[in-house]
Amino acid sequence: MSHTPPEAPLESVPPLLVEPPWSEGAPRDTEPVVLKGLKAPRVATTVHWAPGQREEWLAKGRADYPPLGDTDWDAAAASFADGTIQQGERLRRRQSAFDILLHGPEEHGRALLADERYHADLSGTFALRGIVARYELDALPLVLHQDNLWALYPFFDARIAQLCLKHKDNSYSHPAKDWFVQHGPAAIALIVPDLLRRPGPKRERAEVHVRSVADAHGGEAVLEAVRPYGEEVVRAVASLGIDPLDRYPSPLPEIGFDVAALPPVLLAGRESALPEAAVRNLVTMFLISTPEKPYAGVERVVKACDPESLAEFAWALYKADDTRPRWTSPGVEYALRLLGDDRTAARLGPIVARWDKGTSWYNGGSSALGVFTSIGTDGALRQLHRLAQKAKDQRRIRRHSRSLIDGIAKRRGLDAEQLADLLVPDLGLDASGGLTLDYGPRRFTVGFDEHLKPFVAGEDGKRRKTLPKPGVRDDAALAPAAHQRFTELKKEARTVAAEQIKRLEAAMVKGRRWTPEEFRALFLAHPLMWHIARRLVWRSGEVEFRVAEDRGLADVRDDAVEISAPVELPHPLRLAAPDAWAEVFADYEILQPFPQLGRPVHTLTAKERDAARLERFEGARVHFGAILGLVDRGWKLGPKETGGFHRHVSRELAENSHLVIELDPGVRAVAPDEYAEQELRVVALARTSYGQGERLLADLDEVTASELLAELTRLTGAPGS
Repeated sequence: MSHTPPEAPLESVPPLLVEPPWSEGAPRDTEPVVLKGLKAPRVATTVHWAPGQREEWLAKGRADYPPLGDTDWDAAAASFADGTIQQGERLRRRQSAFDILLHGPEEHGRALLADERYHADLSGTFALRGIVARYELDALPLVLHQDNLWALYPFFDARIAQLCLKHKDNSYSHPAKDWFVQHGPAAIALIVPDLLRRPGPKRERAEVHVRSVADAHGGEAVLEAVRPYGEEVVRAVASLGIDPLDRYPSPLPEIGFDVAALPPVLLAGRESALPEAAVRNLVTMFLISTPEKPYAGVERVVKACDPESLAEFAWALYKADDTRPRWTSPGVEYALRLLGDDRTAARLGPIVARWDKGTSWYNGGSSALGVFTSIGTDGALRQLHRLAQKAKDQRRIRRHSRSLIDGIAKRRGLDAEQLADLLVPDLGLDASGGLTLDYGPRRFTVGFDEHLKPFVAGEDGKRRKTLPKPGVRDDAALAPAAHQRFTELKKEARTVAAEQIKRLEAAMVKGRRWTPEEFRALFLAHPLMWHIARRLVWRSGEVEFRVAEDRGLADVRDDAVEISAPVELPHPLRLAAPDAWAEVFADYEILQPFPQLGRPVHTLTAKERDAARLERFEGARVHFGAILGLVDRGWKLGPKETGGFHRHVSRELAENSHLVIELDPGVRAVAPDEYAEQELRVVALARTSYGQGERLLADLDEVTASELLAELTRLTGAPGS
């Protein structure tokens, strides 16, 4: 039985969970403070650069507008001064102006900046930034004429503050926000009259900026900057939410479920649990949060709590939250992102995988993928990788997952397949690739067959079909835990086996390679993958080998070998001695996880090699379900055409190389069974996925050709070759 720790005394509970800012009796102004007659100070226009900003702007501007070359600077400047350049094209005039401003003598550039006739021509953020970096205040009239906030960052005065304040978009990446943050509390001092004016859009924008500056520079620094206005203003500005803990809605959202039914949240050390009132305050903090704008108190209080119990709490919130039509509320999504762990990812992954395209579109399902990337563990990324391969919604969930995995791999200096190699779980197996299950008076060992299906053996060494249920003589605690462990192992092994066997078969077809070091780490040393590795034939350079029972490497004569060249999993067409290897595997009674040595081999005829079409398959009639089966295996349906029909299906083989099958009448998107039988009208190799630009079948390497012919043979039931 699980034991719930006692309730923690209030002095041990984080103070924010005992008395949050919204607790009864906490002061909160409901009416905005309005102060009239305030005037902002007059300040001279100055320039303040962030560290490295000026150098970056100049380098970027010059890179985007490189010198035209061999320019006669005096003549070019004269053509602007006397206006003769205005007789030419505007684009050429613009290029010549940027050439002078970014690369020419500064005296010519300053003269050009002072000539307002050309201000309208000089648009472009990166060019303007380069000009600002070079000329500073002399460039300000040009930037103001262009009304380009992206180039105004270093300039500081009240006029620019008002210009930034007029812009309505105060999103995280907007230049108005960035300008205020760059200049900090001094910029807020210029807009105090707007902060405390009567409520309206301008005041709302000013309040957004004061909170951004307070977050970046500290609330005390903001209050000190406005102190010259007087203490009444200081108190009024302090009430605007410059303390992030004071930023919460009024009224607070209602909690629509029983907080007492949630699992306990334990304090660090797991010796006591939060009282119900503290849990209610924690729930409220999450409900007023979003992943983009979390309540500031959340991360402060969760640091005092046990991570495992917080993960269970977050999952319980997800199950209790009844948000429709969204997949969950933003606050609960934030809880899953912040508090989730491997078990959270393992629970959520299969749920997301089942969402169809309609569900994921209307319920914002793509945002659920952020839970996996936020958790960030190998277990969470493993779930994301599975979604990239198997999610029901191919257009959104699968595609977005694949994009996220590709991005994570790139940041690690890997490709997606290399990352997937590193995400293979060890399932808690020991170094030998096994597991001991302890029932107390008796023990069982776990092994794996060629399909990574686990089996158990008793202490007498005999295999059993399954692990026996705990008996009366077994340990009351150890035996049930061991039995549950084996149940979970079977489930996870089934999933992992299907993934890894499919990946290795694809690696064989593609001719993927690993360095010897990668091979040793990913296959020989991995407690799970070596079970597969020892049932296959490998090659390193000219050396063909298998993995022996002691994890040594042996050639076809059973002589020990060493490897130094890249390792691949050769297709039978690329094996030097496939028949000899078949005899070795038969002698050792080694069963392969997928066909390698016994794999059917197909070849193109001489006529086909000189053609673009595979006429032997044309005219065959197949069920539409077989076409959809191709899609599940990596083929792609063409776009919907008249009547909602997909009239071709294709497989990308390489860049500018696609095998395309034209269908008649085509698979109807809405009701595919309406025309159940499909004729393969044309089967051809083309440069595009829609059949344009013929390519000769002789362009295919022998393995690709064999695998394609095998798939088409299975599709049509045609005799092999």
